[in-house]
Amino acid sequence: MRGRLNLVEGSIGINLFRLAFPIILTSLMSILYNLTDIKFISYYLGDDAVSSATAASFYIGLSYSLLFITKNSVQIYVAQSIGANRKNSAKRYARVSLIISVVFSISYGLFTYIFAEQLIRLVGVKSPHYLYPAIDFLRISTFGFIFLFLSQNLSAIINGQGDTLGPFVFLSSGVILNIFLDYLFLGIFRFGIKGAAIATVFSQLISVILLFMYLKRKNSIFRNMKFFKLDEIKFYRKIIRLGLPSGISQGLFTLISIIIAKMIADVDESILGVQRLGIQFESFSWNIAGGFAAAVATFVGHNYGAGKYDRILKIYKVSVISISGFCLVLTGIFVFFARPLYSMFFIDTRLIEEGVKYLTIIGLAQVPQGIEIITTGAFNGVGKTKEPNIIGIVGTSLRIPIIMITLPTFGLLAIWWTIHFSMVFKGIISALIFIITWKKQLEYMKITLEI
Repeated sequence: MRGRLNLVEGSIGINLFRLAFPIILTSLMSILYNLTDIKFISYYLGDDAVSSATAASFYIGLSYSLLFITKNSVQIYVAQSIGANRKNSAKRYARVSLIISVVFSISYGLFTYIFAEQLIRLVGVKSPHYLYPAIDFLRISTFGFIFLFLSQNLSAIINGQGDTLGPFVFLSSGVILNIFLDYLFLGIFRFGIKGAAIATVFSQLISVILLFMYLKRKNSIFRNMKFFKLDEIKFYRKIIRLGLPSGISQGLFTLISIIIAKMIADVDESILGVQRLGIQFESFSWNIAGGFAAAVATFVGHNYGAGKYDRILKIYKVSVISISGFCLVLTGIFVFFARPLYSMFFIDTRLIEEGVKYLTIIGLAQVPQGIEIITTGAFNGVGKTKEPNIIGIVGTSLRIPIIMITLPTFGLLAIWWTIHFSMVFKGIISALIFIITWKKQLEYMKITLEI
């Protein structure tokens, strides 16, 4: 299997694509699973079951607020440590992130399991027809949180080395297994919505085992790393301090999504499934951008650690141009093919019509969303996690008051257009701030070196 790339020399464009491509493929495999999961649930259990799974999925998404604290920071620190040729530091950061992720996942899993019913009711789900399947789905999913956290952190550690192919192979294996188990548990054994959750937990376990084996392979710098050794407290503080802004931002984003979901449910509970499917379509865009962003964070981190500051803005420009092209293509698909896309998953014409409105409006904001995600990766690579997350928090938080004001007049359209404009706002502001702040920092470093 391909080893890690040399990211401090050579063509920026070629290395960026070589680094990003496996991450993007991994994300696309995950999207394929999510869409297949929705299709299986809809086909075997009905459209209402999709809405139940959606209500539970918000709290699975909320777990990422804790997961991102370790995942984002360990990738940055591993990349910078390897760029500066400090392999022992890379091992310490890797070990600390895994220990913290275990503690976080178990704690959040217990909380979510115990308060599952109350959490589902918070989304606005009242009907027993939706409520109890959602509770079952969420409670079973909590058993997989530890595997979710470990698999994502192991992937981040390996990605931080500049090796993105390994995580692609093993995470994709888990996704393919998940699709097979979905068919087995839903179509053959008829386990109901519980079967979908069980399939996910089991496939996550397999992914973790494969990733651990890959991390400890013969030529890995982590081969002799001791997983159960406690490091100095400063390493725990650094991991949490660097990742905390990302965690807070993700947590607030999910909480705001839950509030918006409640607003949608108050209008019509069945529309929750429409939004979930729309988010899965849209995830093609932000997962591709996320793949580039992860590559940019690693790429920038290596060059930052090696002191090659002049390459960083070039890396950013190449990545922004690249992702803008991808997002333009997806915008065209979302706008012109929204109806056939929704018709593949739903039968109810009312749900299809609302889905077309959602996907068309959100589709028009894909380019600025992609730029925002890329910019976050660039900020992360230089160890600045506060700036992009402040922009994200402000831009996303503004959705709630705007929706509250406009919802009585415009209905669901108020929600879709508010999300659209917040995406545009965050994309423009984040790009401007990164370019201005990095140019200022570059000038400062040049003056310091001259002195």
